[in-house]
Amino acid sequence: MKKADREKKKRVVSKTFRIVRICIAVLFCLVAIAAAAFVAVGDFYTKPVITDVTIEAGSTFSIADFFENMPEDARFVTDVSGIDTKIPAVYGLKVAFDKYFDKDVRLTIQDTTAPTGEAVKQEFFTVDPFPEVDKCVKDLYDLNGIAEVKFRDGIPDVSAGGDFMVPVVVTDPYQNSTVIEVPMHVTKDSEPPIIDGLKNNLMVRSGDDVDFRDGITVTDNYDPEPVLNIDASKFNPNKPGKYKVHYKATDRSGNVTEAEIQLEVWQSSAADVKSKDVYKTADKILKGIKKGKNDAEYAKNIYKWVCHNIVYLGRAGHPTFDKAASDGFKNRKGNCWVMTCCYKVLLDRANIPNLIVSRANSKVTRSNHYWNLIFVDKGWYHCDCTPLYPFFMKIDSQLDDFHTFESKLYPKRATKKAKSTKGYYAKRAY
Repeated sequence: MKKADREKKKRVVSKTFRIVRICIAVLFCLVAIAAAAFVAVGDFYTKPVITDVTIEAGSTFSIADFFENMPEDARFVTDVSGIDTKIPAVYGLKVAFDKYFDKDVRLTIQDTTAPTGEAVKQEFFTVDPFPEVDKCVKDLYDLNGIAEVKFRDGIPDVSAGGDFMVPVVVTDPYQNSTVIEVPMHVTKDSEPPIIDGLKNNLMVRSGDDVDFRDGITVTDNYDPEPVLNIDASKFNPNKPGKYKVHYKATDRSGNVTEAEIQLEVWQSSAADVKSKDVYKTADKILKGIKKGKNDAEYAKNIYKWVCHNIVYLGRAGHPTFDKAASDGFKNRKGNCWVMTCCYKVLLDRANIPNLIVSRANSKVTRSNHYWNLIFVDKGWYHCDCTPLYPFFMKIDSQLDDFHTFESKLYPKRATKKAKSTKGYYAKRAY
């Protein structure tokens, strides 16, 4: 082979060798780049991004929620400072990590929490309005407020009374609902109210004010305030006579109790007394007389005072009631009319019902005589202050022939002998 050919061949081999070296170097670089890329991609896939995150309204979130394995440099690209997690919404966000990577993700805020609350036990009568639903529950709470409160099955039929569990549904603006069972005790009241304190056969003085509610109480097993109506439309306090007063008590269930009492207006001497001095004198005398335990004892003590302090003079004469009482108190003497008038005035001022009785159709005498009827111990009794016929609290059957009177002109008298004053006769000081 010629030298020239050998040189040429040598040059070709050298060039080829350089090309091969270059190719190997390039290949090596490519392999290195590929290896680096493989490592990076491998690292990426060992820390996968969670592209869809859902949280409950009111809770919090962070960058860690978007990674299963969070890189140290993971961060939000999107500004999340203005996100209100109390309000359900959907947000598109971008996260970044490892300098070269970023990813679009989505944050969903949802409200799936039902409201909370407590039942309020209800107690009412069948005739009462059914309780309003808002009063059947309390302490209601939901992060986003309460949208509706209603009876789940409507208003039940409670007309028969009994115990019920009534479901109330509480719903928030995102249709989350809670059912609260409300206990209800419904009373069907069939027991009427009770009227206490009624006093039958009352005696009142003509012209006196009468309080028909005084001492009267009305109670009911369920209704704390039963209504009491009183019909005294026919009562005339200025006209002596017998009257009936009707009482009617009604509870809120409509149960009714009715009662009736009878009272009698007796003639007061107030219309006959012209001088206020007579009453003043009587009031002064009464201050020194013991009242005793009841009206019977009080009337007896007044009777004693008249018998002991007014001297009987059997003279004729019949002055007016006013003058007879005035003379008796002033002069401390007088006939049966004077003593009877004095006793009556004192009884009037002591508020003890009394009447004056006049003798009529006597078998033994034609002369006039007067004594008193008093109403004590639930009955009318005869009293005579004069020393000729002294007695206190006698019944008709105990009267003698000197005390004959027109029975039908006076109220019905007691028929049983008085026990507390049996056998009592005034002892006089003269």
